Amino acid sequence: MAEQGKTAGPQGPKAGGPKPAAPKPAAARPALTEAQKTEAQKEAAFLRRPTDGYLFVVTYGRSGSTLTQNLLNSIPGYCIRGENANALYHIVKLIDAFQREQNLQMRKDQLAGKGRFVPELGQPSDPWYGAELIDIDGTARRLLNVFCREILQIPPETRVAGFKEIRYLQDLNFMPRQLEIMQQFFPKARILFLTRDHAQVADSSWWRGHEKDNLMPRLARADAAFAAYAESHKNCFRLDYATYAEGPEGLRPLFDFLGEPMDVEKVAAVLGQRLTHGKHMKGPKG
Repeated sequence: MAEQGKTAGPQGPKAGGPKPAAPKPAAARPALTEAQKTEAQKEAAFLRRPTDGYLFVVTYGRSGSTLTQNLLNSIPGYCIRGENANALYHIVKLIDAFQREQNLQMRKDQLAGKGRFVPELGQPSDPWYGAELIDIDGTARRLLNVFCREILQIPPETRVAGFKEIRYLQDLNFMPRQLEIMQQFFPKARILFLTRDHAQVADSSWWRGHEKDNLMPRLARADAAFAAYAESHKNCFRLDYATYAEGPEGLRPLFDFLGEPMDVEKVAAVLGQRLTHGKHMKGPKG
């Protein structure tokens, strides 16, 4: 039985015996052929489908996100989907883990000839055996392409795609990192932060069961995080629900940000539409 801190295994060669052969260095990844480049383009076909990029609505529950989603989809060529159980968050978490893992990066650097950190690289004796072969960016693009194909299901001829999500409160500290990765891989990505008076949000049936003393500070932290991120990124726009009370003209700055002409009659029609989705929606547990 092996002692704690030691590993039981076969004995080494006897004194004077032949020395074991030095492990062969792992082979570097060969350059892509034209056929492989074509295949790679196909693997990101849905991710690259929108000709004018992406728009993501970042907010919390009962901020007017469904009204905003309805408004954006009134713009020709836009396909802004609804919530998806925070699916993208989990994909981005995986990408983040790959990008931050030093054990993975040092092996990839060694494979690229940037140093010799792991003598066992490419051998079964390496605890991270094979990790150096992971194409982080390629894997990220393929995963996000599946997200666009299977979750967003972006239609042909879409100019701008995206979705709205209200679950950023669940991991607000990760939000800036999530948005950075989203903008790294989604072409021409823009962010629309949506806020609302906290008392109105807390009084809604969506947040029933949540103590206001706990919810209100969370909403305040979210608004502060949204503002801080928007101030340091030019591709962001902040919209407050109170703006809708101003009618179509109050929304002109949003359309200017999007670079879209505003059809006043169509916007007025969207604002006049009564939404009834609250009757069949389940709010978060308290």
